[in-house]
Amino acid sequence: MEGPVLVGVDGSEAALKAVGWAAAEAVRRDRRLLLLTAFTMDTAEVAFTWREEDIRAGLDHVLDTAHGRVLAVAPDLEIERATVLDSPTAALLHRAAEATMVVVGLRGRGGFPALKAGSVAYRVAAHSPVPVVVVGSEPEPEGEPVVVVGADGSPHGRRALAAAFDAAAALSARVHALRAWEPLIPPAQMMVSYDFGAMHAAEDDALRRDLDPWRARYPDLRVESDTVESAPVPALARAARGARLLVVGARGRHGLPVLALGATAHGVLHRVPCPVMIVHAE
Repeated sequence: MEGPVLVGVDGSEAALKAVGWAAAEAVRRDRRLLLLTAFTMDTAEVAFTWREEDIRAGLDHVLDTAHGRVLAVAPDLEIERATVLDSPTAALLHRAAEATMVVVGLRGRGGFPALKAGSVAYRVAAHSPVPVVVVGSEPEPEGEPVVVVGADGSPHGRRALAAAFDAAAALSARVHALRAWEPLIPPAQMMVSYDFGAMHAAEDDALRRDLDPWRARYPDLRVESDTVESAPVPALARAARGARLLVVGARGRHGLPVLALGATAHGVLHRVPCPVMIVHAE
């Protein structure tokens, strides 16, 4: 994809952190950066007490601050700016189709303090046609860069593998592929005996088969893999400690088709400190 790295800006420190991450990623991928800010005039108070030119001036100031943050770290990066009078979610999703990826802060100015992931981050991650990276407030870790990916064999998981190897190549990072599995719980009246050794071996073999084509396509990348008997969210949270990026599918193999984000994607947004990339199957 040749589109820009699109980043949402709202004047918050969380958004500026996302701007810094997006700028570095745009440099790594040789893409231009699109800074987008939006404001919705959806209340009578705003519509009757604010002039549109004053709103646009405020949004320009927000973009100026973000633009300056980019120039401080990537002075040669090609930068575009967009100001939209619409909801931030709608504005970002409207421009997402032409982007390589969308980057947002974990929580913006309008978020509720009790919620770690804000509504804009969640909705954009749930509905974007391209990968979405949600950037939290934690500083970038030192040491060897690692990209962790949840690989569960689902269509979303296979797309997550593709995105993870692509991101790792841009970062010159090691790939850590993790497959977390749990035996299905039978109805109470059924007596079931599990061969856990055979189940673990089957999951190992499935992960190896999923990784083989990507190892061949990226022969210079270091790749490690693990299968663990665990719920996916805590296993991924442990693996992502100190990682540069965690990549997961929007839904897993047991997710409900009607949900835009499955339990694992939802859970890691609230528990993982590193940037999280959410990838849809299509």
